[in-house]
Amino acid sequence: MEEIFNRLIKNDLSPNKLYLLWCKKHSITPMFNLNIGIEYMRLKNDEWLDENQELSSKSLILVQELESFFKNSKKKTSTNILGDNFICRIEEYLEIFPKFKLPSGKYARSDKKNLENNFRWFFENHSYDWDTVINATKMYVDDYERQGYKYMRTSQYFVRKLSIAEKTFESELANYCDTYLNGDNDDLNNNFFSEKVV
Repeated sequence: MEEIFNRLIKNDLSPNKLYLLWCKKHSITPMFNLNIGIEYMRLKNDEWLDENQELSSKSLILVQELESFFKNSKKKTSTNILGDNFICRIEEYLEIFPKFKLPSGKYARSDKKNLENNFRWFFENHSYDWDTVINATKMYVDDYERQGYKYMRTSQYFVRKLSIAEKTFESELANYCDTYLNGDNDDLNNNFFSEKVV
């Protein structure tokens, strides 16, 4: 809305004048009690109307620009945000997590619909691709597997979790994606063997 008013101020147009231009463009009779004769004369003097009281090219451009602010944008569907095969990618992501309860008492794997919502948020706020997400997730699960899954987040909270203190969302997945892309992913290429010494 602010941008519309800024355009009106910049063009020295009142809301009434804009309304009259809009009515003229759409061949609508103005409904408000305006002194149309005086307003048309002012619009003509400022070159918003031509000699025949038709819209000038600059008024057509302005009205079209301002109308574009009110057009509905295309609804962002999961397919638009996550890609055509997002269901398969979410299933691939879930398969990385263990099929049991974590030491916290919560199941490691979360519902696919909850994950879809979290991934929508993730891909709208971060610019990583699915391959990076999958590799970073493998890195994360491997890290926590070596620690007995202590303090590991569920598959849902790994993508997005509300930070109560800051009242913002945080993503451990984004941190791991960044780490993975910066080359700190040696853990993915090494096999770790541990031996219990008594």
